[in-house]
Amino acid sequence: MRQILNIAIFEMRQVFKDKILALMVFAVPLLYAVLFGIVYASAVLTDIPLGIVDLDQSPLSREVADAFANSPRFKVIHEVDSYARLEEGMKTGTVRAGVVIPEDFAADVAQHRQTAILTVYDASNLIWGFNIRKYTMEVVNSFSAAHTAAFLAGLGLPAREINNILNTVSCNIEVWYNPTYSYTTYMLIGLVVLIIHQICLLCVSLTVTREKERNTWVQYLAAPVPPWKIFLGKSLPYFLSSMLNFGLLIWFIYRLLHVKVEGSMPLVGAMGLIFAALIISAGFYLSVRAANSLQVTRYIMLLSVPFFIISGYVWPKTQIPSLVNGLTAILPYSWMAEAMRLVTVKNLGLEAIQVHALALSAMAILCALLAATFKKRIKPPDDGGPVVNNGAYTPRRS
Repeated sequence: MRQILNIAIFEMRQVFKDKILALMVFAVPLLYAVLFGIVYASAVLTDIPLGIVDLDQSPLSREVADAFANSPRFKVIHEVDSYARLEEGMKTGTVRAGVVIPEDFAADVAQHRQTAILTVYDASNLIWGFNIRKYTMEVVNSFSAAHTAAFLAGLGLPAREINNILNTVSCNIEVWYNPTYSYTTYMLIGLVVLIIHQICLLCVSLTVTREKERNTWVQYLAAPVPPWKIFLGKSLPYFLSSMLNFGLLIWFIYRLLHVKVEGSMPLVGAMGLIFAALIISAGFYLSVRAANSLQVTRYIMLLSVPFFIISGYVWPKTQIPSLVNGLTAILPYSWMAEAMRLVTVKNLGLEAIQVHALALSAMAILCALLAATFKKRIKPPDDGGPVVNNGAYTPRRS
């Protein structure tokens, strides 16, 4: 145990000596969480810039315009008052949605002829498109119901009968788990897992390659210390820092960004422990196998974006091609992110994530075995020509 602690203390000193590495270990995770929190702070879209083109200019059409103006979802841009200006505004981003009230709108309504209000929205960004479509339908449906109720009241029907007519067929909607459609709740749990995944993996993957480049790795290979103690000693500081960051980020998004975080906190902590052990074991093994820091950093950075895209966190797995979807079974992030969503957002227990826990545990055990049983041997440089930071930490033996 003393050997492991000595190695861990020495590794921690190396971390604090390297200011960039110290920042990556202790400051960058929180900085990333703050950055993502600022981006998604509004949680839901409001004040969507809207242009209204009123081709009828009647009292009824102005009521429609007022209905949109009074909605908290929209912010009417009064300068956009013609179809040409609406087209220009959509191109430049001045407006993201438009409402076109047709000519003879009031006359058609008075004659009970079918008429339609044209709604235009910018779907080049699906977040804009999805929300604008939903919000415009809410406003139009509310206006239509109110106008119909007023007409029936003018015919002398009592309010109770009017309600019976309007509510002959109704649709009650219950939104479970994320009733406000909050994007912070939707995204930030997954982003916290991604931050821990990337920062922890990158930092621990530099432990051995750094020693190789400084020609100090040979002291570990020559010392009468078994590989598993070297692995535990050099990994312990990063494991503790990753658990600290994990807890800090969960607290941060819950208390300061008001992300929905429910469920069993001990279960969340246990999943974080398994995930950290897995990532650290994998990172250490990569560091042992890689020739230099540049090589391991390059691989990690190149693979991070594809892993996030195919993980199934932001796009349903059922809609991903089966060939690509099969790769997610070997990605720790996909299991951890979905488990965190089930626990913190859906408030589910261990029975709902036992498959996720078993998958992550199996991966963690496999990676830990690989990392703890690396071979203590001196590897001479390759004969493939000059290599930058090739990890030639001992002279070639003749």
